[in-house]
Amino acid sequence: MTLKILMAVDGSNGSKRAMMRAIDWFPQDTECHAVFVHAPDETIRIPVAIPPHAATGGLDPEPGLGRIINEREREFIEKMLRDVMDSRGVEIRLHIRRGDPRHEIVRIAEEMGVDLIVIGSRGHGSISRLLLGSVSSFVLEHAPVSALVVR
Repeated sequence: MTLKILMAVDGSNGSKRAMMRAIDWFPQDTECHAVFVHAPDETIRIPVAIPPHAATGGLDPEPGLGRIINEREREFIEKMLRDVMDSRGVEIRLHIRRGDPRHEIVRIAEEMGVDLIVIGSRGHGSISRLLLGSVSSFVLEHAPVSALVVR
């Protein structure tokens, strides 16, 4: 039986590290999937995806800037996955979603029938986690399967 894992990626070094460790820990024939969730209300995005001239303070935003940022985020994530695939010799299928990352990660895990979810830890302290919520904490509590949080 082939193991099917879903790795949550957000462009951070922590999510890349979690992917690489999962690939190293599990058998070579593991079916690897990655999910990146565009969070429409998120104000902190992948910094390299934001064009330098977009820092206008909201005074005169470029038409279509949201689309440009989404495309650049996708390109950044795809490059990150290519780097991991090249270095580890595995195939990873990317899934892009839009919405609240907590709910979308759980939802796609249910839809795909994965055996395990792998997610990086941001390392928030207990007060930050209480105030901000934590994607990894939510996934651990609500996922239909086991979840592995990698530090």
